[in-house]
Amino acid sequence: MARKPKPAKKGPGAMTLALAGSGVIAVVAWLAYSVPWLCMYVVAGFMPTLAAALVDPTRQKHDAIAVGTMSMGAMLPFLLEGLAQMGRTGGRDILSNAFAWVAVYAAALFAWGLCWLFPIVMNAIYERRAENRLRQLQRRQVSLEAEWGERVKELAEGPGAPAP
Repeated sequence: MARKPKPAKKGPGAMTLALAGSGVIAVVAWLAYSVPWLCMYVVAGFMPTLAAALVDPTRQKHDAIAVGTMSMGAMLPFLLEGLAQMGRTGGRDILSNAFAWVAVYAAALFAWGLCWLFPIVMNAIYERRAENRLRQLQRRQVSLEAEWGERVKELAEGPGAPAP
């Protein structure tokens, strides 16, 4: 009797996820205590990401990933500057920096725009390809009819063939 193969692991185990989650919680708690102003900036900066996660109907949440990545990219220079200042007052000026807020929310808006525009553009490209392929097949059909005569068309439309 043959043994059944073991199913492949689909992702990290529960222990790995628990350790990673504990590490993330520890880092966030340390940052919240050390530089609370930066944490307030990060929480407010990721609000569009939360909105994208709530609105995105897909299971993979690609919109939320795009918005979160763009937001994090815009926040990173300001976070590094605030961490360089450290201390209890370090990063306090980030909350009053209008450019920091504009950068984060403009990046989120740009990501939302990409998520909205990309499917439209790709749909237009695929439609154009399908139309070109259809024209190629029609030209090929005409050339086959010219080469082999009407008999080819009759055979193609024989019993069981779909009507044109």
